[in-house]
Amino acid sequence: MKLSFSKFRLAFAILAIAILTTGCTYKGSQNSIVDISKTDMSTISEMKSGESCVSSIFFFIPTGLDATAQSAAKNGGIKEIKYQEILSKNYLIYNAHCIKVYGN
Repeated sequence: MKLSFSKFRLAFAILAIAILTTGCTYKGSQNSIVDISKTDMSTISEMKSGESCVSSIFFFIPTGLDATAQSAAKNGGIKEIKYQEILSKNYLIYNAHCIKVYGN
């Protein structure tokens, strides 16, 4: 069976649209809810911070390899972690997952 050029273009366009319009979501691996209403966040600007990221292009070409709290603390010279932020960015061809820690 031969595909005509117009049918091939249509099939390619449908495939390209399907690939380019799909998204990716991230759900953190925390199993508990933390109540931060009684936490003093006014001192966060005085603390050391460190960040560690893992990212990829086209969702399978890695450009960053480590997104752990341990590596973030090491990057910031932190011995005791007080707070942790998790950030996930997902774009059309790029995604990143970062952990930022604060402490002393």
